[in-house]
Amino acid sequence: MTKLLTPANGETVTLHTERQKYFREHHREMAVHSSIDWLHLVHTGEKDNSHPAPVTFAWEGDADTMELSLHADMTDAVSIPAEGGTCQVYNLYIGTTYWWRAGDSEIGTFTTEDTAPRWIFAEGGTNIRDAGGWKTLDGRRIRQGLLFRGSEFGPHAVITEKGIRTLREEIGIRTDLDFRGEAVGVTTESPLGADIRFFLLPATAYEVLYSDPSNLKEIFTVFADPENYPIYYHCWGGADRTGTYAFLLGSILGMSGEDLAMDYELTSLSVWGCRSQDGDGFRAVLDGIAPYGNTAKERAENFLQEQGVTMAQIESIRKILLED
Repeated sequence: MTKLLTPANGETVTLHTERQKYFREHHREMAVHSSIDWLHLVHTGEKDNSHPAPVTFAWEGDADTMELSLHADMTDAVSIPAEGGTCQVYNLYIGTTYWWRAGDSEIGTFTTEDTAPRWIFAEGGTNIRDAGGWKTLDGRRIRQGLLFRGSEFGPHAVITEKGIRTLREEIGIRTDLDFRGEAVGVTTESPLGADIRFFLLPATAYEVLYSDPSNLKEIFTVFADPENYPIYYHCWGGADRTGTYAFLLGSILGMSGEDLAMDYELTSLSVWGCRSQDGDGFRAVLDGIAPYGNTAKERAENFLQEQGVTMAQIESIRKILLED
């Protein structure tokens, strides 16, 4: 009979690399302020530290596949090919219990560590993460598996065919929301496939958002439609325009100021340079929205409504993205 080895039964496994864990603990000193030309990003040449740690499965026996499920009775199990009694799996949900078996083994179980963000590995992409998993100030959680942010698919960060399959088949992306003005007249459909819903809605970032909120209403109309999910939204690096909109979304969903800043700074682990909550860009976002209320949630809500986003749309986004 096949014997399961790792993960050990009942084990809690991390999905973050040592570099990612260190960054979370020391982000204020690591995310140093640097000048950002957000329309002309430069690849820093640094190693890409935005990929998650895989979960390594191992067993004794000749099974050449393993099964992984979210249910103790192994319903809806996914079959994963293996070689030599081992395989690695990326992109599991955080804070989630899984069950698994290999060949004729008994069923084992493990839980993933409950630490946001849920990084995503899609070959060729960088800075890809699930908007879900973060806790809100009212004790709720943002749903995983529905909204993803990250880099473009090309030409500066070129997604591979394997990466496309990951986003289409594993992650289930249904909509590609592109914030790049530089893609106008160049990109007419999603590189993920002609069947993917494609919205090219150039956006602005940082202080420019408040003087030129181009397409903001249209962008939030996309977010408010449940038929569009799962959504992948991006600019060039998934850093600045994407980071500005991630701040607005996280604010109306009720994330804490500390987590909003952390989410912004996590781009520092990608290949597009450091982002700091003490930098001019993030401070400009905070300063620009400050007159709109007393809390991040209230400020974002009022600002969005001033731009024509309705309260019904804001509530629709909350209904879609917040766990009950």
